[in-house]
Amino acid sequence: MHIRPANKKDLEAIWSLWKVVVNQKVYFPYDDSFSREQIESSWINLNNNCFVAELEKEIVGAYILKPNQPGYGSHIANASYMVNSQKRGMGLGHKLCAHSINAAKELGYYAMQFNLVVSTNSPAIKVWLANGFEIIGTIPGGFKHFEKGYVDAHIFYRKL
Repeated sequence: MHIRPANKKDLEAIWSLWKVVVNQKVYFPYDDSFSREQIESSWINLNNNCFVAELEKEIVGAYILKPNQPGYGSHIANASYMVNSQKRGMGLGHKLCAHSINAAKELGYYAMQFNLVVSTNSPAIKVWLANGFEIIGTIPGGFKHFEKGYVDAHIFYRKL
């Protein structure tokens, strides 16, 4: 697997991956009411540090790395990740996370924070904990899960 910065040629593949992940209704707070234009201007924005994971010339994962907040909060990075559901269990999440930690360090961030990690997303939680993140807070009922109703959401943090 190779992780590299995304480019305009990758937008269609990232959008396709995005739709699959969002339509599962269990990982991201976005719903299907968001248009491609809205997502391209926020999540898939190449002005963000957007990276893709390629396996045999297929994009199998992606992540963005951006300031968690503007101004005086911009020294903390925020990242979001997507992995092709058919490629889960291959360590892609670990590799994307490790890559994002190194990228955040190179960009001069002080720490990283994930604002909404769904408590039922056990694979992601294992990856974040294994990569040195800790849960610093829990939002009771912070995510409306498609099948389970309101479930908790965690805030993860890691100093770089």
